[in-house]
Amino acid sequence: MSKIFERNIQALLKQNPSLASQLFALKTHQKFEVIQQGEDSINLNIIDMEKKYPIYKTQPLSEIQSKQELFKEKYSRYPVLFFYGLGNGIFIKLLFANPSLKKVFVFEPNLEIIYIALHIVDFSEEILSSKLEILLPQELTFSKAMRIFSHPDVQLFAKTFELHIYSDYYEKFYADSIIETNKLLIRAIKQTIINFGNDTIDTLIGIEHHIQNIPEMLNNPHFSQLKNKKLSDIAIIVSTGPSLDKQLPLLKKIAPYATIISVDASLPILEKHNIKPDFVTSLERVEATAKFFKHTSPKFQKDIIMLHASLQHKEVLKYSKGKKILPMRPFRYTKYFTMHKYGYLGIGMSAANMAYELAYLMGHKTIVLIGQDLAYSEDGKSHSEGHVFGVNNVQQKESDTYVTKYGGEGLIRTSKTWNMFRNFFEKDIEDAKKEGVTTINATEGGARIYGAVEMPFKEVIKKYISSTPKKSLKLKKLSDKTIEKLLLKAHKKLTDMIIYGDKVQSKIEKLFLKVAKECENLEQLKNENKLKKIDYNKLTKLSSQIDKIKDILETKKFSLMYGETIESYLVNKELDLAKIMVRPSNTELEKKAKLIEWIMQHKEWLFMLAGSINAQKIVIKRASKNLEKELKKRNLPFTPLAKLSK
Repeated sequence: MSKIFERNIQALLKQNPSLASQLFALKTHQKFEVIQQGEDSINLNIIDMEKKYPIYKTQPLSEIQSKQELFKEKYSRYPVLFFYGLGNGIFIKLLFANPSLKKVFVFEPNLEIIYIALHIVDFSEEILSSKLEILLPQELTFSKAMRIFSHPDVQLFAKTFELHIYSDYYEKFYADSIIETNKLLIRAIKQTIINFGNDTIDTLIGIEHHIQNIPEMLNNPHFSQLKNKKLSDIAIIVSTGPSLDKQLPLLKKIAPYATIISVDASLPILEKHNIKPDFVTSLERVEATAKFFKHTSPKFQKDIIMLHASLQHKEVLKYSKGKKILPMRPFRYTKYFTMHKYGYLGIGMSAANMAYELAYLMGHKTIVLIGQDLAYSEDGKSHSEGHVFGVNNVQQKESDTYVTKYGGEGLIRTSKTWNMFRNFFEKDIEDAKKEGVTTINATEGGARIYGAVEMPFKEVIKKYISSTPKKSLKLKKLSDKTIEKLLLKAHKKLTDMIIYGDKVQSKIEKLFLKVAKECENLEQLKNENKLKKIDYNKLTKLSSQIDKIKDILETKKFSLMYGETIESYLVNKELDLAKIMVRPSNTELEKKAKLIEWIMQHKEWLFMLAGSINAQKIVIKRASKNLEKELKKRNLPFTPLAKLSK
């Protein structure tokens, strides 16, 4: 084994052991031949002997140098680059001479080419520092693509994404793989941007509801006692897709032997069929969700463990008559309260995603999905019979797309929202599989959920359901003394949040006034055709002051307190600012133009930032009344938040 290859393998064993083991198993390359062209020892071409085609059409070094010049000119400011194809590895190595480059992702379909390149170039340092990731495109999944774009060095540059095809060889023989790889990455980018949120109002509503619900959350059993407390070997998640109807008779028969987790919308349907679930998950913050509980009798709800996200509307909690648990969703503002016993559930975007997380956290190794169509039925229905809002609650739209059907044959129509839910399922299913969890999609209709085993519900019952009745579960509340400590702690956290928000907001507003004034000046000079009078030193100083504000935003303290609120607007703004950041600025004129645009764009950025912080402070003060009422009821000392500044 060559020393270069040995160092590379050792580095890969730490960062990508799966790829390292596959490469280590290769004794040598068989389908490719390495040829030195000319006298230079690194002028190495790789020939595909089966296809009779070279990686480099002419002289490898000449092609590498040309490519290097192109990337110096056009991509020198890009912190992240993506390539399909590794070639002999020399060009990829040369890229790292650029200090701006933080990460390179290379998708190489041939193990033998990776094997060859790792014998030629020492990438051990880049691999160990995670600057270089070499991936097999045939092993790329949605979950892995999401991991790529969840990295902080990558996600803010998502809108600058471009999959560069290394050479004509890859384009000629791997066109389908390139298209599929690109589609998966773009799908992950879209989901990443959606995860940031696009509506600050929704975030503020969630924060308001969470603060309002803190007393009820603390006065009920805490969520952590459900972890690893499965009632049976198998969990069945009941959703409200059009196909649910046909599964209900079978579900009724096996209800005593399986853990049944129902989404809130399925609860009234299950009552009509006298099938009592063990758990109900409810996630949405809108008042309309209360209808699912209004349309289910209190008698039927009794003894069902109701898991309500702590940010739900008060009307939902009012009509929920089971044993309530209010787990917090894993947002930064909920983690800020450090009441970890009461969290965290609801990473996904639907009650069904939440139900899957619950089944996993409870320790079930077999999780079954029914009624999880995530698509319209063949006759256009969106939901099952008996749904509170009707079988055609979701109307088909022009924006709907087509995805692979359950069973894999043909396509079926789905909505953007259902596709988001499916994305979360596929990610969670893949992650759970690593922990030995088998997920079975027994919906027998709708869209295919990749990663889940497709099996008729009748066969699932025959194979997995035992005759052992499920266990019971006793829930406990914390002591009154502990609850009182947590109530006071919550109020102190809110007090600190407002005081800190005042301080940061003041800094932002002062800088905004400076930037706004300078932007007016720039507009005036432009209108008067006096651009030579622009004070670039002043603009540079303002840019530095903007950077200092961004340094505050990146602190853990600010992120926990206000990060969620500003993210929905600012991250989307930052994605657009990233396009300016990576733009070439090789000449003095380009640098000046870039600086002007940078300052101009941050005028709105600062205004929205200060406004978002202020809006959250208003919400905190308004929402704290429930908490302060509870503190007063318990004769606990506190200073009303309404008396704080601003």
